[in-house]
Amino acid sequence: MIRSLVASGVIDADTEIILGRNFTQEKLAASFANGEPMWMDIVDPSEEEIRWLEQQLELHPTVVEDLLRVDQRPTLLVYPRYIFLSLFQPNVRLNKVEGKEIHCLIGKKFFVTVRQSDATAVDTAYNRVAQNTSTWRQGIPYFLYLITQFVIDAYYPLLDRMSMQLNQLEEALMANGKPANSARKPLYVVKQQLITLRQMVAPQREVLSNAIGEERISETADIRDLFRHLYERLLRIYDIVDAQRDLSNNVLDMIESRDSNKLAETVNRLTLLSMIFLPLTFITSLFELNFATTIDPVVLPISGAAMLFLVIGLMALSVGGMAFLFRKKGWI
Repeated sequence: MIRSLVASGVIDADTEIILGRNFTQEKLAASFANGEPMWMDIVDPSEEEIRWLEQQLELHPTVVEDLLRVDQRPTLLVYPRYIFLSLFQPNVRLNKVEGKEIHCLIGKKFFVTVRQSDATAVDTAYNRVAQNTSTWRQGIPYFLYLITQFVIDAYYPLLDRMSMQLNQLEEALMANGKPANSARKPLYVVKQQLITLRQMVAPQREVLSNAIGEERISETADIRDLFRHLYERLLRIYDIVDAQRDLSNNVLDMIESRDSNKLAETVNRLTLLSMIFLPLTFITSLFELNFATTIDPVVLPISGAAMLFLVIGLMALSVGGMAFLFRKKGWI
């Protein structure tokens, strides 16, 4: 689907700007030929629409390949007639962060966006430009600024939610109210999301830095300052992602420490039990020994029943004494 905004006439401070909307491909081709300022937004593009755009703008084969493929990296390619730039808007689907590609073609009199329908940053910027005709007086690069601004704004809700999840996990572990095993899975989900965000933000940071140096984008000091402000915001987002990664590592270390402590406590209990049963084993083994003698066997002056109770008493006494000693030492 191709939707468009075309400004007719000369754009200056005194002339009223009249926008034409949603031209046919034939009218758009005529507007390209006449050099009329326009924004063309291609949503869920088909191969036929990309081929038509290739003919109108004489696109390089590399650009056409990028427009037809998905899962590319943020890119900045400079050509004599236009600049090709790709941005990534973050989106969460099934607990996974996905990057929604937004391809931009910036020329002297045209601005073209190619993207999927779920890249909502373009919709917000497009509606603002359509409703406020004064934005056309700031030039075509201002449209790129609006899209980049809304793309960067999309990172903050995700980072806030991840920060809240990590803080809740940390507080639950500190309060010993949440089992470590139940916190491990959501923690790994957040760590994977942070890794994906970092992979998206890092190349976009370089793309935006290079875009500031392009005269056709930063054609005025005001536009250049706006892009520098966006670049600083993207740097802060990158720092926030790194800080959240460090926090997730701290929470993971806390979980592993709790697991180690739990294992040590279990081993201690087993050791105490083995120590308690050690004298019992010794006593029972001692009375099972057969002593070889050359004289008549020794006859004890007590009966077998008394000996049984005596052995049981010795066993109970040893268990009670060791339990009292361990409790006094604070081991149990």
